[in-house]
Amino acid sequence: MTRVEDELAVEWEALADVASEPNSYSEYWFFRAALRHFRSGETVRLAMVRDETGCLAGILPLVSSAQYGRLPVANTSNWVHLQCYCGGPLIREGCEEGFWAALLDFLDHSKWADNMLTLRLIYANGPVRRGLDMAAKASGRALHVAQTYDRATLNSDADSEAYIAKTVRSKKRKEYRRQAKRLSELGAVRFERLALDQPVAEWCDQYLELEAAGWKGEGGTALGAAEASSKFFRQIMSEAHALGRVDFLRLMLDDRPIAMLVNLRSPPAVWSYKITYDESLARFSPGVLIELETIALVLGDPDISRADSCAKPDHPMINSIWGERQTIDHITISLKGPIRRSAYYLCRSVDQLGAFLRRKRNHDNE
Repeated sequence: MTRVEDELAVEWEALADVASEPNSYSEYWFFRAALRHFRSGETVRLAMVRDETGCLAGILPLVSSAQYGRLPVANTSNWVHLQCYCGGPLIREGCEEGFWAALLDFLDHSKWADNMLTLRLIYANGPVRRGLDMAAKASGRALHVAQTYDRATLNSDADSEAYIAKTVRSKKRKEYRRQAKRLSELGAVRFERLALDQPVAEWCDQYLELEAAGWKGEGGTALGAAEASSKFFRQIMSEAHALGRVDFLRLMLDDRPIAMLVNLRSPPAVWSYKITYDESLARFSPGVLIELETIALVLGDPDISRADSCAKPDHPMINSIWGERQTIDHITISLKGPIRRSAYYLCRSVDQLGAFLRRKRNHDNE
């Protein structure tokens, strides 16, 4: 696949507004940019399910992979590229089980579909996952969780002051106040949010420059290190800003940004996308200071009820200031056919053996 027809784009955008589990990473504007800059020769197929009236009920990009972990076992997977941190499909509320049932049946009868369906970065406790479990059970399919972990989330009715007092240790709060005071001695410190009527290009320039000056720039992983990722970032920021789908934030010291953060928003949720800071000022923890300001922004937003950090499960900074956790699953589902079932059970056995060895190693290290 190389492009999306205009009519489907309109339907896709409308679907995002009625999805039972919103996901900025699965919206049309994000997918279009990824398809343009990150496809890398892959064949990306759009799985679409429509209801009896022809209305779009759900959509999920799929790719084929020749590997399952280290095993040379082909499988069909949701498309999760390097800039995608949440892999769930967009499904209209109430259509979750029907979407998965129709998709799995379609894959059963598709010659291009490989041995099994693998799904990465799926919320373990949401309506999308419940619909999948019901569809698998109803069709007698085997399903197993190949990997699971928790990552930090922000989900509270408290105001920011009460939340931080409850979540962040007293000693750490005192240290952050001291760092903020010391930083203010260097100049005027202020927190800014890009307004809808402000141009986004200058902020993109600042972000890319700030990130390139740090360890990501030295390691070649900064967004600006590759033309494709730089253009992708500029495109999604421009389109998300025009749609009101992004919170672009910066912490300023006099007239220069010392920390910048991007949250993608699809009410009632937001997803952390990128953060960077001036590493020459690391002793003042500008990255933590902008995150603390963001807590107030998220908890004070009447349209937002939860935020996903999209961080690694053991991330020391965000885990210390965000108190809730979201379980993330990587799931494998069998497709019908004797060869496919054999491949599925082989992969499941390897997953189970790997999980057993990890538990044993962790136990031995205790």
